[in-house]
Formats: sequence, C-alpha cells, structure tokens
Amino acid sequence: MTKDFVTKGLAPMKQLPTQLGDPEAVKAVLKHAAFTIALESGDEVQAMAMYLPAMDGKSSYDQFFELIKNGILENFVFSCTEIQKKTGSNRKIDAEELLQKALRKLSRHTAKGELGELILFTLLDVYLGAPKLLSKVSMKTNPRMPVYGADAVHGQFHDGAFRLYLGESKLQKDFKAAAKKAATSISSAKAKYDDEFDLLDSYIDFPNIDDETESEILSILNPFSESHQADIVHSPCFIGFTNPILIATDGGFDKFLNAYNLIAKEHFKEFYDQIREYGLPANESVLLILPFTCVDNLVDEFVEYMGIEN
Repeated sequence: MTKDFVTKGLAPMKQLPTQLGDPEAVKAVLKHAAFTIALESGDEVQAMAMYLPAMDGKSSYDQFFELIKNGILENFVFSCTEIQKKTGSNRKIDAEELLQKALRKLSRHTAKGELGELILFTLLDVYLGAPKLLSKVSMKTNPRMPVYGADAVHGQFHDGAFRLYLGESKLQKDFKAAAKKAATSISSAKAKYDDEFDLLDSYIDFPNIDDETESEILSILNPFSESHQADIVHSPCFIGFTNPILIATDGGFDKFLNAYNLIAKEHFKEFYDQIREYGLPANESVLLILPFTCVDNLVDEFVEYMGIEN
C-alpha cells in the first residue's frame, strides 16, 4: 500500500496548543521532502524525510543553530509553566538569561543525545502538532547525566482519541545500526510505560494547561484504570545519520531529492523491519529521518556554536 509521507490531517476532540511560537520559521530551515513508499507487508505507516541546507557540498547548520538559540532550546529544556513564570513574573528574566540557564542543563558529554532529543522535540511540535507533556531535561541535577526512559513525551488528540508519544532519538553514523538500537529502545519504553505515567502524573505540563484537560488526559493515560487502552502509546523515532555522498550530490536540488528518495525508501524499510522483529505494530511508529555530512562534526559544531561549557 502506498502512503504519502505527510502528516495526516487531524480531526481532534480538542487541539492541544503546541509550544514553539513560529513553526513556519522552523519549516523554512528544517524542511520536509514528500516521498512515497510501498511496504511489502502492506502496513500503513507515517514517515518523514527531513533535510537541512547545504553549502559547497556539505551540511550547513548555522541557520538551524540560530533557531535553537533563539527559542527552541529553552522550550525543549523547560516546562511551559516555568517559562511563563520566568518571563511573566515581577522579576522578569530576559531571553539571554533564560538561554544561559538552559545551556547549564547541557553537557559536552551528553550533547549528542541531547541534540537528538532536541531535534525530535522540534519535529513533534512543528510537524506532528504534538506538544511536549513532560520536560525531563529540566529535572536533571547533573548536566552530565543523560535522560532516562523515553527521549520525548508528547501527546495530541487525534481522530477522536488521545495519543501518547513516547519518542526515541538516535544520532549515529550508520543508519541500520541506529534503527536496530531504536527498535530496542522503543520496545523497552513500552514495557516500562508505568514509569512514564508516574512521571506524567506528577509533572504533566503543556501550553495553556487547565485542570479539566489535565484530569481528562491523566485519566485516559492511567494504566491502572479499566478504561486504559494499550494502543494509546505511539512511538515516534528520529534518526539522524551520516551520508556525505548524499549531501554532496551534484546536479542541483532535483537530483538531490531523487538520490534522497532512493536512500529514504531503503532506510524506511530497514527501520520497519526492525520494528516488526520486536512484534511492534508498524502503524504506531512514526519515523523521522535527517541526513548529515558527519554526525560527529554536527555535534562538535553544536557544542561550539551554543557555547556549551560543562
């Protein structure tokens, strides 16, 4: 069955507001290539192939890093309530002070994982319209410690039901190896859903949260209630991978898209094959991919550009 790689239209009971204030600015830099795929299994899946600007045959990150510095980072790190409190209180803090506080939560030692999580957060908010429900990075007491459990906890009302997204992110040179690790992590996150719910029960937060909606969502998500449904949990996965040959494709943008189309189809198959190996429903995992000239250089440039010192 052939599916377009576009975000399906929502028909929600109610729409949760997203967190990032200017999604079009993000889409102008972190772009989506619309391809199609036919899985041999016939599974209907959602997947998105993303790309960033390139210059002189290499990935160019400055525009995206500037977006991260000018609003994405603090929204990724902190809860909406904390941001509103800091920027709306009598002791208002300016954008630079909030950015510096967010940067102190990051570390050179964990930057690769945190950048992957940040990109996943951005894609879920901007392209899937699913706001973050839990800010794990803000809970870190040591910036060198990684986040445990799901890399992203987002949610939305979709087609009259609520979806909880327990997201996984991988930034790795080899896509196939990343897909295998991601499938393992997705399976583990689903098995430990009770732990994620306990965190949500204590710290759930999203833009313009109100008591009624919070209570409704927690009731739906409660794994100990008789009304809880296992298929409420979906598993979006972001994989950033190294492919300098693709980025350096000669012959203009159309040739790049043609080359990317072939690679994307191969990678989509590799990922969903791994998902099926774990007995997981393919239609409950949204795949988001993004090629780079070199993942390690990406992380180094991110650390340098943002001024991460820990």
